Amino acid sequence: MKRPKVTVILSAVLALILTACSAGSAGGEAGSSAKILLSGAWVDSDLIGSVSADQEIRLQDDFAAAANKEWKLEVGDKYVDTFQNISDAVIEKMKNAATDESIEGEEAEVLRKYYALSSDWDLRNSQGVEPLRPYIEDIESISSVDDLYAFFMDLERNPMALSPVALDVITGYHTEKFPDINLTMLETPHLSLVDDQGKEYYSQLDAPLGLELYEQVENRTVYMLGRMGYSEAEAKKMLKKCLIWEKKVAGSQEQFSRENLEEYVCDREKVASYAGSFPLNDLLNAWGFEDTQYLVISPRYAKKLASLCSEGNLESVKDFLIINYCLGSAMCLDRDSLDTYLKFGESKLQAPQDYGKTKEQFEDTLQFNTYIGGTSMLGALNKVYVENYFDDSVVSDLTGITEEILDGLEVIFKEEPWLTDEGKALCVEKLKNVKIHIAYQNFEVLDYSLAPFLSKEEGGNFLDAYYATERYGMQHKVFLSKQKFDRDYWDPVSANTSTTMTNAFYMPSTNGIYICAGICEPYAYSPDFSYEEKLAGLGCVVGHELTHGFDKNGALYDKDGRRNTWLPYKDQTAFNDRNDIVSAYYTTLQPYPGSGLYQGSNLSGEATADMGGLKVTLYLASKVPDFDYDLYFRSYARLWRANVPLEVEKTRFNGDSHPLAFYRVNVGLQQFDEFYETYGIKEGDGMYLDPDKRIKVW
Repeated sequence: MKRPKVTVILSAVLALILTACSAGSAGGEAGSSAKILLSGAWVDSDLIGSVSADQEIRLQDDFAAAANKEWKLEVGDKYVDTFQNISDAVIEKMKNAATDESIEGEEAEVLRKYYALSSDWDLRNSQGVEPLRPYIEDIESISSVDDLYAFFMDLERNPMALSPVALDVITGYHTEKFPDINLTMLETPHLSLVDDQGKEYYSQLDAPLGLELYEQVENRTVYMLGRMGYSEAEAKKMLKKCLIWEKKVAGSQEQFSRENLEEYVCDREKVASYAGSFPLNDLLNAWGFEDTQYLVISPRYAKKLASLCSEGNLESVKDFLIINYCLGSAMCLDRDSLDTYLKFGESKLQAPQDYGKTKEQFEDTLQFNTYIGGTSMLGALNKVYVENYFDDSVVSDLTGITEEILDGLEVIFKEEPWLTDEGKALCVEKLKNVKIHIAYQNFEVLDYSLAPFLSKEEGGNFLDAYYATERYGMQHKVFLSKQKFDRDYWDPVSANTSTTMTNAFYMPSTNGIYICAGICEPYAYSPDFSYEEKLAGLGCVVGHELTHGFDKNGALYDKDGRRNTWLPYKDQTAFNDRNDIVSAYYTTLQPYPGSGLYQGSNLSGEATADMGGLKVTLYLASKVPDFDYDLYFRSYARLWRANVPLEVEKTRFNGDSHPLAFYRVNVGLQQFDEFYETYGIKEGDGMYLDPDKRIKVW
């Protein structure tokens, strides 16, 4: 739940590691089709009000709009889509998981106790900012560098583990030299003037984004320090010193990337020699990493640690700690702190978005995406949810569908004319080594006795409960650092791979497909669905994710999940050429007036995976006598139906690597003969695309 902190290496890795639901692109060859689309044959049927009752829309001209017209009229101006409906259903189950006193077990009990504190606004408002005061007074009492080091090391006093180094354990990426080790990485702490993309603005405060970021930090700092008894002048002076120190930190760090990560792996003794008088070994031991042998750290930064904490910088470091404890804790105090913190974070450069959430939905999002989902308490929620609100009898059904998809992809790869014989064999080998994970994570690793906190009845407060999850988060990192890389392991604490997400994903570093409990809801999946509906829903999603194992990113990881370019160069080139055609096609599309054209290269990977999911499920359909293709295609359109405001559509158009929902339907389906045959689509129809201009890669 911490304020956003960008880790360059992890950001790059996660872009590769977690792939989920798709996109595409276009080319000059598709000119005649583009003319039809841009002439208005397709409306952006994702938009609220885009379809009216008096419009006659043929399936043959605009399948997404026609198939979902009745639903669009029914929901009217409500902001909703299929995946929001699924998410809402999952959140209701989460609330039950967090409140049902009949559920037994350590995780259920600690989850209820934590949720009771986080959701009790009367208690939180009555306590105000007082729960934070002892921590701030402790930092104020630091009078020497030795005191400072003692504070860094003591997680009871310093539960957020604030120091000149932030620690993480890399479990989703493995170097050639250390393929079986979960490397421990030391980097800079969260810095105030670094945005969510990792760009720092310490020397660019005249830039609009830099100035806005500074104003947000200043407003939040003045407010929170004011609540703690500092004057505005004192707060601004402290912030100035803090930012001067942070600028030194930012200027000392070297950026890692997945390509050069191995260059920054050092044994512990070497790192200690770089750090000099800074007690890095003592710090790691105090945090529980006494057995860690190898560290990822910039030598240049390690050599700066002692000077950054010199006597001359002592007050600046204290200001850094005070400000970061205030801002990092603001959302866990009273309502005024929360509301003001959020208000001062609003952008003046971008129009605010209305996500269509009611007050109750906002509270649910705060609880389950932030207070629980952004902390190590997530593991307890995941376990209680799966064991009590997931129908484990469907695991065999989902496993069977996934295995059918893997078998179908094997046939497709063997028959793909542009793959070499060597490439076909290697693709099949990788397919046969895919690990299937459904809903159940490695819950046995959880131990919340390591995160003690008091309940309301015992005199506890929510901030201390949150700090307990921070301490447990560090304990969990210690656990991960001691484990060898295991393709079967599915971490229950990681927010990026939570099983309560409404998602399924493929992870190249494990060559594994993960079907989360949070996506096993209508209209993605139901055990009561027909086979056609199952294939068009979660079947297409799983097929989509598995094809990511064989795209540009998937080609970087071999059958065992190790970084190793395994696909022959000729096959990589052939794939890229076809992927470029997808990119070029999407570049001709303009979804709504004033949008401009797509930048197809941003979409081609996900659009290609969409078509891969359709291809393999249609292959499975071809093996079923009397398969109901109309139900399949309508169910696919239902999966992606959306009713959103223009501002939301603009954000998705400009920033999402997946095509807009109606394109996922229309562009995806117009690539396949079965679609044309089902609806008698012919030249001149809006959904028609000449066979020689169809863009599916597989």
